[in-house]
Amino acid sequence: MSEQVPEIEGLGYGAALAELEQLLDELEHVDVDVDRLAEQVARGVALVRHCRTRLDVVSDEVDGVVAELMATESRRSDTDPGRDGTDPGDDDGEPADRSGQSSNSLDA
Repeated sequence: MSEQVPEIEGLGYGAALAELEQLLDELEHVDVDVDRLAEQVARGVALVRHCRTRLDVVSDEVDGVVAELMATESRRSDTDPGRDGTDPGDDDGEPADRSGQSSNSLDA
């Protein structure tokens, strides 16, 4: 069957999807030559598989990047608890006052 389906591996997702859409349009709106029908269906199946594979690969890559980012952020917050601008010893979540003066209006 691979002899009937021209090379798809080198196609990017967008090109494969565009070709698949064109193929589907032809199958839906043009009188299909019965002799070419099996070839077109095989090409369409190969394009769908290729697109799914590309989506799986990209999804795995994005998951890896996000996991790496989360791990980096986790390590940073573990080593620098006051990095976000809050006072690590203060439970109110307000930004730390670095001027040495109280930001609480009740202290006045």
